Amino acid sequence: MGVITAGFGTLGAVGPLLGSTLAAAASWRVSLAVGALAPLTAALTPWAPLLLPVATLAVLATSAGQAVLAVYATRAASADQRPTAIGLFSLAYQLGGAFGPAIAALITLGA
Repeated sequence: MGVITAGFGTLGAVGPLLGSTLAAAASWRVSLAVGALAPLTAALTPWAPLLLPVATLAVLATSAGQAVLAVYATRAASADQRPTAIGLFSLAYQLGGAFGPAIAALITLGA
């Protein structure tokens, strides 16, 4: 079981690494387009195997988007406020990941 778990952990790191690498080459427009395409495709596809590449697109868009937005947040703040700005940006990003699924479940279930 340890080998299988380690394999999944390694496989899970590939998407964010690839997304961060692509963020260096891609503009925010590409990230936005891929980010919009992923949930749209997931909502409209009648074919379940298509959900795996759609999930990959979503991970790539998320990690690329975070990198691009972190650069914008850093540039927008003055030098003495940059540590605080990037800390607050990272906090908001992580809180979105923490609360987003719960909010999405509430919306989806109609509660």
